[in-house]
Amino acid sequence: MLKNPVAMVRTKNTYIRLEFNPYIVNKNGLLQVRYLDYNVTGFLSNGTVNVANLNIKWQTFLEVVNISDQHILELYSNISNRKFDGLLGLNCFDIFTLNEIKPVFYNMIQQELVSSGVFSLYLNRNASADLGGKLIFGGSDPAYYEGNFTYVPVTRRGYWQIKIINIQLNNFTSCEKSCQAIVDTTTWKIIGPEKDVSHINRLIETDSQGSVDCNRISQLPIIRFNLRGFNWVDKTFILTGKDYIIRHPDDKSTCVTVFRKHESKYDDYVKWVLGMPFIGRYYTEFDVDRGRVGFALAKNV
Repeated sequence: MLKNPVAMVRTKNTYIRLEFNPYIVNKNGLLQVRYLDYNVTGFLSNGTVNVANLNIKWQTFLEVVNISDQHILELYSNISNRKFDGLLGLNCFDIFTLNEIKPVFYNMIQQELVSSGVFSLYLNRNASADLGGKLIFGGSDPAYYEGNFTYVPVTRRGYWQIKIINIQLNNFTSCEKSCQAIVDTTTWKIIGPEKDVSHINRLIETDSQGSVDCNRISQLPIIRFNLRGFNWVDKTFILTGKDYIIRHPDDKSTCVTVFRKHESKYDDYVKWVLGMPFIGRYYTEFDVDRGRVGFALAKNV
């Protein structure tokens, strides 16, 4: 299964471009990929992929023939007038777990197109800014984060899976005896067990639809995610109301919580999914070489 998808669009000035020389198609076997909010069906093809003027040769990718909820991708990208042609994965991989489908970043490393086995992601929380975010292959850019990274080991490859010590909100503690979580760029939510999410949403006083008064955002409590880095060094990562409450995409006067109940598409071993709200607050570095995820406070630029 491909994780952390990068949407591919065929437009003149796009960041990710497909070049069909050589180009091999396997239309005999359709493949369905399941994500949190939608399913993608397509067939595998092979060709040269150009990413920021880097030519990755013989890259296998999924050509999309159906998306169960096209509107979801429009919400993620804020682009409604482009057709999505395919998906590339950015999962934390072991080559033998992927049925020989190598992620694009793996091929960048193998073909010596990047200086290190690290890619990083900055998401701008300022919706009115010209720069929505930046995906960097081969390292990180200190222009977009403050201080040093805290590195957390990946506990299981496939997903970018890490260990949470606990989550605290006022006197409530979730994940009391530690639990597993996934850092996931494919979702705008923070997902957890239904009981814990319900408790958190009650404490921040959402209504039955998950909405809160937009004027109360600055008054909402801090939520603390305690993670354990290398050498048993614990680090607290906080989210404030402006991090975990967002404007509804169809009604800007309505504010909604990003905390949603656990989806069945993840097994019971994984309790939490840290999506875009967490990554927006913390510039995130995905280190393939060392099997770790790094977090640093994101700058407002």
